[in-house]
Amino acid sequence: MTENVSSRMDTPTNISLVGPGDPISHSLEYKTVAVFLVLLVCGLGIVGNIMVVLVVLTTRHMRTPTNCYLVSLAIADLTVLVAAGLPNVSDSLMGTWVFGHAGCLGITYLQYLGINVSSCSITAFTVERYIAICHPMRAQTVCTLSRAKRIIAGVWLFTCVYCMLWFFLVDIQVMKDSTIQCGYKVSRDLYLPIYLIDFAIFYVIPLLLAIVLYGLIARVLYLNQLPNRPDAGTVFAGATTLRRSCKEPADEGKGGRQGRPK
Repeated sequence: MTENVSSRMDTPTNISLVGPGDPISHSLEYKTVAVFLVLLVCGLGIVGNIMVVLVVLTTRHMRTPTNCYLVSLAIADLTVLVAAGLPNVSDSLMGTWVFGHAGCLGITYLQYLGINVSSCSITAFTVERYIAICHPMRAQTVCTLSRAKRIIAGVWLFTCVYCMLWFFLVDIQVMKDSTIQCGYKVSRDLYLPIYLIDFAIFYVIPLLLAIVLYGLIARVLYLNQLPNRPDAGTVFAGATTLRRSCKEPADEGKGGRQGRPK
């Protein structure tokens, strides 16, 4: 029975830091360092992302299409930090899964949801920057606040539905040393094509699109460079010439009135 369970769980999720059988995970030094680093990274990330969300939502002039994508990215990062940080801390301290079957499903779902929404938000932000820089006239009607909100809502809706697939791929497993872990309940042969599809949709395609669009942005900015800023000497010489040209007609007028016969 134990062999069948362990064979089904080929690859653990990224929830645990180390395997349950690793002797390092039972040392006090490892637990202390792991918990400190996880809490430090997650704490800074959570505070920073919350500040981004609050600043944009409470400041009227900050509510721009670009900042809408940044808020979506910040919320997605918060989801990943909470869903990945807390289980890592409990795994380091307890050495076993303590959130049960529902926690395994929910936490895995939130992890992949946050990661995939981050990828989609960055892609949407890249497209918006490309339109704004390379097609500024079209950007006035395309890159609007209402359209950005609809795109973000569509990204979250699509990703929420897509990530429901993970509800059927993970489960808690009892290991040989009687510890409980949250991992994949399907074999590697079945999981591999799902992983490759997820990798292509949320990593390869966004990466290639970003490379192409940022290349076009760089090309436009390079070919349309702003004129060089005049130095201080040129500005001073121009100002002096302008003052002279304004004073000469006045001086001529004064001289003409003085030389006119009475």
